[in-house]
Amino acid sequence: MFVLAHRGMGKGRYENTLKSFKEGLSYGAHGVELDVRLTRDGVVILNHDPDLKRTMGLDVKISEKTFAELEEMGLVGFDALTTLEEIYRELPEDIFVDVEIKAVEAVPEVIKIVKRFDALERTMFSSFHHDCLHEFKEELCCPMVAPIIDKELLRPGGEEFLYKVIERYRPYSVNLNKDLFENIGLEKGLSLLRKIREEGTRVALWTLNDSDLFLKVRDVCDFLITDRSDVMMEVV
Repeated sequence: MFVLAHRGMGKGRYENTLKSFKEGLSYGAHGVELDVRLTRDGVVILNHDPDLKRTMGLDVKISEKTFAELEEMGLVGFDALTTLEEIYRELPEDIFVDVEIKAVEAVPEVIKIVKRFDALERTMFSSFHHDCLHEFKEELCCPMVAPIIDKELLRPGGEEFLYKVIERYRPYSVNLNKDLFENIGLEKGLSLLRKIREEGTRVALWTLNDSDLFLKVRDVCDFLITDRSDVMMEVV
């Protein structure tokens, strides 16, 4: 079981910053989950949203600014924007990294960075944009790809959709919303995840912050993506 610090310590002003990641890791988390986008000049930068409105209150779109322009605006730093390179450079070399691809155009640069830091064996590539995962398989040897599946699983035919995704991408893991237990029930959810794992695919659950639920699902979960690594590591 790996506990991954979701954007560090979760949603908020300091999400996806070195400050937040280091705090999440300080509680003993095994790794981090982060979101990547691309600046106008091709720098892989960490940000969940396409702009900075929610986190910084600024009407600034990442893809429309160069990295230098963001630096000049004072938006890059320990408790502000950072890059994927900085994550591999500044965080411990033994941590696991779940790189969620928010902008598919970032994939080629992400591949270059992971190769440069020789971090393939500790990096998982996840995305809602499933087709971009093919590029990792084409360019890397045995990459850990992980399609993210959310509400599709809760619709009629959801399980069939899930297994089609697994058949098509042969993923290392499938990353699923923990809300599936509320929608299909605990026992049915446990049975589904157990079957996925028995057939050779790992399971990551996001964003799980409830220690009681964690105790119920920990035996069918390989990765716990959480905003509360402080709480979850105590349970572990």
